[in-house]
Amino acid sequence: MSKINGKKILSTARTEYLKWICNARMIMLFVLLIFIYSFIIEPLSLHAIKMNSPLNILEPFIATVNSEILMIIVPAVFMALFSDFPRTDGNTLFFLQRIGKLNWILGQILYSLMAIVTYVVAIFMGSVAPLFAKSFWANAWSLTVTRYAREFPNESQSFACLLIRGNVYNQVSPFYAAFIGYALMVLYLFLISLILLLFQCLKMKKFGMLTSAAVIAFGGTMCLIRMKTMWIFPMAHASIWMHFTKYYRKPVVPMWHSFVYFIAVCIFLIALSILVLKNASIDSVQDID
Repeated sequence: MSKINGKKILSTARTEYLKWICNARMIMLFVLLIFIYSFIIEPLSLHAIKMNSPLNILEPFIATVNSEILMIIVPAVFMALFSDFPRTDGNTLFFLQRIGKLNWILGQILYSLMAIVTYVVAIFMGSVAPLFAKSFWANAWSLTVTRYAREFPNESQSFACLLIRGNVYNQVSPFYAAFIGYALMVLYLFLISLILLLFQCLKMKKFGMLTSAAVIAFGGTMCLIRMKTMWIFPMAHASIWMHFTKYYRKPVVPMWHSFVYFIAVCIFLIALSILVLKNASIDSVQDID
């Protein structure tokens, strides 16, 4: 393992990021944004029209990162876009010999963070842009979100009414919900990418994909049926509304517990990946592209 070299790490991250952003599979991101528009934005817009009251511009994004369905779909699409992470093509052996295994793996980690931030920013922009001219900007919830169920009690359990629950708007502000929701989504996806990285270092790429898919699927299922064991999985920690009840101020699980959970698991996966790669032979890296 060579010494840490910032330039080599940045060069690795930049090279991999440019390959990723130019990949034809990025079309799946645009498909996801169309899905968010029809699944989140349109139902909320219809409620706003019916209430004759504008939405807060952040509410569609807050609904996206708190939707039980989207919290499964968003990581699943990311995993599809990131399925070849870390890329090991014909130049990998030469690249590893030049920069060293430690700089290579740190570059891959930095690249994954760059890609994840880009991905979540795209989701954020795709959520807020369609309603930019029809919504307001303030640290206050819209009447559409907070009062629609009272005005139309027969629709209180409709899909659109449950996009942003009382667990969120009764407990935290929109700015808090958007910022924390963004941060938790980034950490959730980062954890998924580190699972892929670890299994690639173990030369078990297919198991990495299966493990990541299982983490998403089992976590999503347990959140849907509200099992206490859902807190073992990252999805529950990534959903703000899971942390609160509708009325009581005391959280079910304190938010800082979730940040500690993500940070601890990510540090463990990074350390384990470095340890595995340190003991691996460069000559054993296989071409997969």
